[in-house]
Amino acid sequence: MKAGIVIISLVSSFFCYGQNLVPNPSFEKYYECPTTYSQVGSKNIAPGWSSPTLGTPDLFNRCSIGTASVPRNWAGVSRAYDGWGYAGIYVWIERIDYREYLQARLKSPLQMGRKYWVEFYFRLSAYSKYSIDRIGVLLSDSTAKADNDLILTLTPSFNHIMDSAFNKGTGIWNRVHFEYVAKGGEQYITLGNFSTNDETKKYFIPNPLNNQPLLKKAAYFYIDDVAVIPLPDSVQIKTDSLSITEATVKTNEAYTLKHIRFSHDSYELLPSSFAELDRLVIIMQNNPLWNVELSGHTDDQGTDAYNLQLSQSRATSVGEYLVQKGINNGRIHIYGFGKKYPVIESTNEDARSINRRVEAKFMDNKRKQ
Repeated sequence: MKAGIVIISLVSSFFCYGQNLVPNPSFEKYYECPTTYSQVGSKNIAPGWSSPTLGTPDLFNRCSIGTASVPRNWAGVSRAYDGWGYAGIYVWIERIDYREYLQARLKSPLQMGRKYWVEFYFRLSAYSKYSIDRIGVLLSDSTAKADNDLILTLTPSFNHIMDSAFNKGTGIWNRVHFEYVAKGGEQYITLGNFSTNDETKKYFIPNPLNNQPLLKKAAYFYIDDVAVIPLPDSVQIKTDSLSITEATVKTNEAYTLKHIRFSHDSYELLPSSFAELDRLVIIMQNNPLWNVELSGHTDDQGTDAYNLQLSQSRATSVGEYLVQKGINNGRIHIYGFGKKYPVIESTNEDARSINRRVEAKFMDNKRKQ
């Protein structure tokens, strides 16, 4: 173990800091169980959610016995990121400016000058013939409304733009996340692609087994687990004092990743982890001949079998983050050791916080090239 490296401690869920202001954030509630794709311009998609335009977003749920079920439905095959349901929207169609958007009224307006954590998950549907490089978020004081089904000509509060329209993260759940300082009075959140077809990068995905006619010229995103969380003044997302830098990192040494946080008794990464993980991404990008071994470790609490699974799931979450950022999954090796290798042989809380960790070990693969 490298001396002087600060090790992680697990904290309670980031979301306990404040109430999620988004109603029905995971699309679990519905007016009626969906049976197929939406065929008319229904404004009310699900409790708390509507369409601000004449576009027709869709609802999917495990309750369905039709083509709107989860995990298998008319647009593809995907388990929900959270719960049993999710929504779906067209984000791009070849030669057509058709768009679909999801909009919700927040439980209370945002307060001027206050910081909020905003995030949601999106996933390209498996039957989409195209993938694209972006999706946007608009926070506004009034509804973003249009009497057509075209692009909303509004500037999003945040535009999530990836390096390419197709990478190793395409086809899995991706997280959009950012810190937002409220102007005051924002009470609507709107999700979708606010960019024109010319501005949006696209990639054609050849797939002879997929012949869904509704998606042969389109990119279609599933949406799940939307959150707008007020941050107390004392909470800041760390962007400095990271544990590893390209100038100091070496191969064949195990580094405990600093600032990697998980929800309590969970493998869900918390937003405070992303700055360190982004640094890890940069190291992998700048050293294309390196592989990385990610190993998860727990404290002494719980059974051997449970801790082994939890430690591997936590290491896997870190690996999935790298893949979402474009790192080839063949360069990532995942291990879970449970409570087998504690740093400190003790059962007090200080020792347990030290023993709960994810380690990264870089391996030079140039000899195999």
